[in-house]
Order: sequence, then structure tokens, then C-alpha cells
Amino acid sequence: MAANQFLPNLMLFGRLLRGLGLDVNTGRMIDLAQALQYINITQRTDFYHAARTLLVHNREDIALFDQAFELFWIKPQ
Repeated sequence: MAANQFLPNLMLFGRLLRGLGLDVNTGRMIDLAQALQYINITQRTDFYHAARTLLVHNREDIALFDQAFELFWIKPQ
């Protein structure tokens, strides 16, 4: 994914999570966007853990987040 597409896709991912019922608000998305400067976003596991840590605050939401993450951030063929 090109760098100029990453942030808009990140915002779409946040909307998707909200639509699925996760408590993802603007502040949490800003925190994640700011955290991107400290992680290597090309390392999927680094990005996954940063996103999950900042966007999931209820244990019962982890499975739903995991499913959404896998579907949304699938590598294009």
C-alpha cells in the first residue's frame, strides 16, 4: 500500500471498527496515527499490536478486532 493511501485507509478501518460496535473514537485514532512514527508499519505484527493496543479496550472485542484486521488489511494480489 502506498504511503499516501495509508492514513485514509487507517481512518476507514477505524470507521469499520466503530460500525462493528468497538469503542473507537477520534482520540484513539489520533493516538494510533501518532504512534505510526514509532513503529515500522511495514512489519505487520508491529502495526497489528500497536493498533490493537490503542483501539481495543475490552477483552471481549479482541476476536472481533482480529477478524476485522485480517479482512481489512489483506495484502492485495
